[in-house]
Amino acid sequence: MRVGEDVDLVWRLAAAGWTIRYEPEAHVAHEHRVRLREWFNRRMDYGTSAAPLARRHPGTLPAVSMSGWSAAAWGLAAIGRPVLGVALTAAVTARLARRLEPLTGSPAPLAAKLAGAGTLRAGRLLGVTLARGWWPVALPAALKYRRLRPAVAAGILIPPLLDWYERRPGLDPVRYTAAGLLDDAAYAIGVWRGCLRERTAAPLLPRLWWRSPADSPGGPAPGPGAGTGIPGTGPQPPTTR
Repeated sequence: MRVGEDVDLVWRLAAAGWTIRYEPEAHVAHEHRVRLREWFNRRMDYGTSAAPLARRHPGTLPAVSMSGWSAAAWGLAAIGRPVLGVALTAAVTARLARRLEPLTGSPAPLAAKLAGAGTLRAGRLLGVTLARGWWPVALPAALKYRRLRPAVAAGILIPPLLDWYERRPGLDPVRYTAAGLLDDAAYAIGVWRGCLRERTAAPLLPRLWWRSPADSPGGPAPGPGAGTGIPGTGPQPPTTR
């Protein structure tokens, strides 16, 4: 592998039963690419590692990993059916409350907190995934179908703005968001190139589970390095912003 070979090595060692431990005892610096073209090309290179890693380590690099019920609720909202999305979330909350009843005396508030917070987090994850992997499909769809435009715009813009609010970097929110979206665009181009080259769509497909937290507190068992999203929302091979 030309890119991502370090991730591949660590995951292969973990799969073979080795214990991987990170000890930040050494400080190593290298020159970053600061010219726009060189930087953009490097970000694309990083993205190309997702597909070969997904082939070598099946199940470790989904586009996004989340509750299918949360994804369905946001999907309904995206197509202009927010009331149905809220109703679905309410139904899941009620089901969760019934399952939590033997464990707590007040299951409704806890269920509402778990389901509500989970749905909000899922929305942010979907937005990140939209910008970092799905935009080559989402943007043309939004241009063709007007009802999708608000959802696509919100999904792409809100996560970096929230990120700016939480981090409060030196850049203003407009430049910070623009830089982040350019980063995402470059990385996504690399992901799609890698998928075409490897003939796999694994890094572009979501992993959804349909059990409630009461059924499976930890969610599905992840593979080595598995996380929450397309390179960027979950396991990010060799890339940091």
